[in-house]
Amino acid sequence: MPLKKIERNVHTERRIWKLENISETFAKVDLYRKKLLVDPVYETCFFSTKFQDHDIDWYVKLKFRRNELKGGINIFFDAVKKFQPNNHVTCNFYLVDADKNKFFMGRKNRKYDSMYHYYPETDRSTFCTLGQLPNTKDKLLPNNTMTLLIELIIYLDENPIFPIEEIEYEIEPVVNLDNISNLYPLKDGGDVKIYVQDVEFSVHETVLKTRCPESYQIFARHQQMSGNNDNQLVLTDIKPEIFERVLEFIYTGKVKDLDDYAESLLEAASQYGLTGLKYMCEFSLADNYLTYKNSKKIIKMAFRCGAVELRLNANKLRNNSSMTLMDYSVTRSGTLIETRPSGKKEMCKNRFKKDIPKGIRIVPY
Repeated sequence: MPLKKIERNVHTERRIWKLENISETFAKVDLYRKKLLVDPVYETCFFSTKFQDHDIDWYVKLKFRRNELKGGINIFFDAVKKFQPNNHVTCNFYLVDADKNKFFMGRKNRKYDSMYHYYPETDRSTFCTLGQLPNTKDKLLPNNTMTLLIELIIYLDENPIFPIEEIEYEIEPVVNLDNISNLYPLKDGGDVKIYVQDVEFSVHETVLKTRCPESYQIFARHQQMSGNNDNQLVLTDIKPEIFERVLEFIYTGKVKDLDDYAESLLEAASQYGLTGLKYMCEFSLADNYLTYKNSKKIIKMAFRCGAVELRLNANKLRNNSSMTLMDYSVTRSGTLIETRPSGKKEMCKNRFKKDIPKGIRIVPY
């Protein structure tokens, strides 16, 4: 049975933040490192949103740092002051390159409720190390400018299912796909014919060899076994609609409707050694499908596909949910009853052996 996508009732706002002369910022970071100073370099952005007739001010502060061992970019994000009404918030951050490609950098989840108190600059989240940034700065940092996409999501549900916060999604080196992507609309002119359930796909052998070495090896072995050069390959372990999207990634580095096919594409990415596609599917599944109820199934799938980050986040969700979804009650005789998310009950007859949480309810004998 396929996974069911999470439906979220949200209000979304996006802002673009351009940090010009970014080379000067990195130069300052290097200068601090050479002088063995610990003072970091800061860049700050303030922006406002209007939500339910309330003007809400936010700030995002980036902290660039480097020492003898490593460098990195940290984030501070929060509302400038406490706001009403109370809502939960997620803020996603993406690096945008010259071709408008988005590279996920990190996120922060915030819960604003009656217990929230504002303490400026206490909420820090590490994004990525400077060494992870691709070397092709003309692509990622065009015109010496770093472009950051800030995606603010305000949840309208009282108890929303938050996306996973601590997922490590690596920024891949920007591969020059200009020549390859131009071939995608013309892929019918490819010199390799691949048949998937009687559907013919025409692929360029050079593209297959460059972008998908493992698939090319399958093709090369097939040629050797067949003893001819018919340049044909039959695949029986994938559906045509999934293979079409695999080709879209191979040629363009993107999949337009990836979220709707992430489960099947993760299997395909693992099978054909497409690391970039696998990361994208892990990210999509963790964000749009992972719940406590399906976490066991996702853990098994992640283990099978070598999706390490997805498996770690599914395990983390199970561990956290085992506490947050625990239901407590106590009988008049003082027996504490723990009901786990699985429905399993555990009873503690002597209530003084275990702290009883606040808000418990009295139930009959």
